[in-house]
Amino acid sequence: MKKLWILIAAVLLVVGMPAASFAQNVGYDNGFFIQNDDESFQLKFNGRVQTKFYFQKSETTPKQLSWDIRRAQLGVKANFHDIVSLGFTLKHAVQSVDTSNPITNTTFDTVNMDGAVASVEVIPQFVVTVGMVGLPLDMITETSSAWYLLPEPPITNTQTDGVTKITALRPSFGTPAGLGVNFSGGYWKWFYSLSAVNGSESNYTVNPDMKMSFGMRTGVNILDPVPGSMTDFECSSTPKLTVSIGTDYQGKRTDPDTGANISYLWTSSLGVGLRWGGFAFNTEGYYRKTKMTSIGTAVWARPKLTDIGYYASAGYYILPKKFEIAGQAGQIIRQGPDNNSWQFGGGVNYYIFDNNLKLQAAYTFTTDFDDISGTQNRHIHNATLMASAMF
Repeated sequence: MKKLWILIAAVLLVVGMPAASFAQNVGYDNGFFIQNDDESFQLKFNGRVQTKFYFQKSETTPKQLSWDIRRAQLGVKANFHDIVSLGFTLKHAVQSVDTSNPITNTTFDTVNMDGAVASVEVIPQFVVTVGMVGLPLDMITETSSAWYLLPEPPITNTQTDGVTKITALRPSFGTPAGLGVNFSGGYWKWFYSLSAVNGSESNYTVNPDMKMSFGMRTGVNILDPVPGSMTDFECSSTPKLTVSIGTDYQGKRTDPDTGANISYLWTSSLGVGLRWGGFAFNTEGYYRKTKMTSIGTAVWARPKLTDIGYYASAGYYILPKKFEIAGQAGQIIRQGPDNNSWQFGGGVNYYIFDNNLKLQAAYTFTTDFDDISGTQNRHIHNATLMASAMF
């Protein structure tokens, strides 16, 4: 760990010294920056620490009452002549809570690099990005975790198949990471994002063979565009309305838990986002098809499996930019046993200093139906108080 931080300091020093030698302006704009006199070069730093205190109860695991560092990260981004940018984030975080086994699946005790990319704006309507681009699919993937309505995202991004692996590779609809290339842009009210990544779908593993995964998201800003936030912190004076669709194709793989041979996974989404006068509404639906040639040791499976899911969230500022109430619900319906998971919850958010310092208090109730003989349904109660500090 010591060597890693020495390396980080060296990188920042090498990058920062040339900029500092001719920097004429320093300031703050969603991060501290230095830039030269004609603003053709800018170096920006931002960071975040989120810590929470939570209580969790379910039938299948012991009760928990614990402190937790949800995220701690430092980001660096450089811009050149408004057309070239590069950056990365150093992140320490626990995983999103796996409601099937919250105790054993929430550890993440190392520092990782995330979002290491370089971009070139060929024209304003066409931007090429390489590096840790992942696959685009939906609005929630494009939303910064600094702007979630509740401390955690909807169940469609966090739920797994259950304690016992009775079916092959049945996670939530969260999109995979991956090293690759992305093309993005838009014209007038239309926007798009296309990615091709290694079939390994990892930010750290190179491709072991010829397999690739592909993803696409496109949409229309019917009114003003909805930003990458689940809330309307700006209390928009005019309505914002965006419609989004996406699809991902993930190629051949072997399920690490059951040994099932999977030909492909095809996932699609349709979503709507609305912002106006401090009110925010988000909803997305998902459809996924999984095709297999063998089921391995899975207790139950068919050659083709269908999953659907959805979530909806809403928030409203009772006191503009200060006090917000929020609610969130979602459901995943999987074909076969262990076929249904749902969650609902609500909370309040208090913004002490803009979004740079805030408190979030929330309660969620999750049910994971399980039809395996002798296994209880899991009802999970989770109460969380999270403090976030960002610059």
